Amino acid sequence: MTKNQYIETGKGFIALANLIGGLSVINGLFNSKDITVPEIFMIFYTFVVLYIAGNMLIKKGDEL
Repeated sequence: MTKNQYIETGKGFIALANLIGGLSVINGLFNSKDITVPEIFMIFYTFVVLYIAGNMLIKKGDEL
């Protein structure tokens, strides 16, 4: 992959993390059923992992 591909893929991962986090908050506010603790853990874990992966890809693209 080229430098720009790493950077754009990292940006995509961060955008996906923002999308998942935002939609989860909206779903929690407007959905009739409550969100359980395992669901909150999965959302938080996915959010953190995607942010870390995105930042690692952006850093790798900067180093090339």
